[in-house]
Amino acid sequence: MPRDTATETLRPSSAPVSPLRDLGALRVMLADGWRIETPVLARLSWAQRRTGELAYHIILTRAAQRSLIVIADSLEVHRFLNEHDIPVV
Repeated sequence: MPRDTATETLRPSSAPVSPLRDLGALRVMLADGWRIETPVLARLSWAQRRTGELAYHIILTRAAQRSLIVIADSLEVHRFLNEHDIPVV
């Protein structure tokens, strides 16, 4: 019997497909068993090179999986990193 691809649902992957962009999504991943690999890198945001804004490049690991997420600079991100004693370079 032929499959009806228009009505099939895709199962989400356990690893994110694209970089996340907010702290809430990072917290969800941490609750799902991901761990932050230190140090976190503070670099010019790829999207904001002209303005000089920073973004935090965070590598997450879980079992044999690794994922990179990029979060824009904010006071909330600073607090999160300080509260968890996560080094930033």
